[in-house]
Amino acid sequence: MPERIGIIGVGHLAVYVVEGFQRAAPDLEITLSPRSEKRSAKLAERPGITVAVDNQSVANSSDLILVMTRPLDIEPVCRAIRFRMGQEVVSTAAGVTLERLEGIVAPAVPSRSMPITCAAINRSPTLLYPDRARVRTIFELLGSVIAVANEDQFTTASAIPAFYGWVYALFDATTRWTEQAGLPAEISRKLVLETARGAAEMGLANPQAELGELLDSLATPGGITRKGLKELHEREALMAWAEALQIVHESLKSIE
Repeated sequence: MPERIGIIGVGHLAVYVVEGFQRAAPDLEITLSPRSEKRSAKLAERPGITVAVDNQSVANSSDLILVMTRPLDIEPVCRAIRFRMGQEVVSTAAGVTLERLEGIVAPAVPSRSMPITCAAINRSPTLLYPDRARVRTIFELLGSVIAVANEDQFTTASAIPAFYGWVYALFDATTRWTEQAGLPAEISRKLVLETARGAAEMGLANPQAELGELLDSLATPGGITRKGLKELHEREALMAWAEALQIVHESLKSIE
């Protein structure tokens, strides 16, 4: 595992990533770029974290560099840095292809990744392309690593972090309903979140089963699950969910 990690572009996602690294590997050396001064300075109060004077200093002191800038910023930022042979440069910028990265970080080796905010608790399913061993090892500190075979798969999979955000909207709507129906707020929140976690873990524990099969096993004829599901289908709620994913997918393709 690389012992020295650099992060260029200390936005909100970088904060979650740093928290996850520190939970999993407290001795990991992390160097941050000075931009987002308040955020970087706050993180630098922790042991093992340093704020560099500029982006070049981050590159000079790091074996693996996470470039976590906005997509529009990544090209000018990287072209201004002299990377060295043997470095791994990993972009989290949506829509920036591997081919583009190769042209702006040479002679370093580029990869694409997409961690999400639950990296802070080491539960991020981080997308990775291509599957490079050194990069995989570092992201495994943040949770699971899901490597894809090509750029098209990466673009499709990149829509799922949007779904990750929408799940909170679903949780919020459900807890609000249960509260309005008379359940105490603290019970409602715990019940909804624990139920969602149970459903996800049930799916993960049965990898050979289609998720539709798991649904059919509990949506018995005449039961409450089947009644509610019928209403969702009649209102085309699940179709709207799929259409929202398609909109995100098209947006990601247009960035490329």
